[in-house]
Amino acid sequence: MYLSEMLARDLTLDQLYRSREARLARHARELRKLERVRQRAERKLLRAWRRSDEVRTLLDDEMCNLLETVA
Repeated sequence: MYLSEMLARDLTLDQLYRSREARLARHARELRKLERVRQRAERKLLRAWRRSDEVRTLLDDEMCNLLETVA
């Protein structure tokens, strides 16, 4: 009886260890995925800022041209 109890305990501990390792691996994958999402969002934001700066510059140039035309 003692041997079967030891085997059952060892199997349970082994299963708990494997479950923990699998959970940690899933969390690590999720963190990597979230980091990629964050990096993509940062790049998209930077592109939007650059584009808005380009548009602002174009509008400023057009406004100067209009003012020169009117004056």
